[in-house]
Amino acid sequence: MLLSDWYLNRQEKRIRAAEAKGKAEGMAEGQAKVYREIADWDRRRKEAAARGEEFSEPPPGVTQNGSE
Repeated sequence: MLLSDWYLNRQEKRIRAAEAKGKAEGMAEGQAKVYREIADWDRRRKEAAARGEEFSEPPPGVTQNGSE
């Protein structure tokens, strides 16, 4: 194995590790966003119930006709 091969392999490992880290961070951010949307929806639902109002807003991610 030449030094250039070793360096190329090392560089490729670092790139793969950075991609995996970026993907994991992106997934965590996406999950946090969904959790916030659900928490906000649930808060509005509970507030409407406390006021005695009808709450017909579908949960986040569900459209009016039930498809996603």
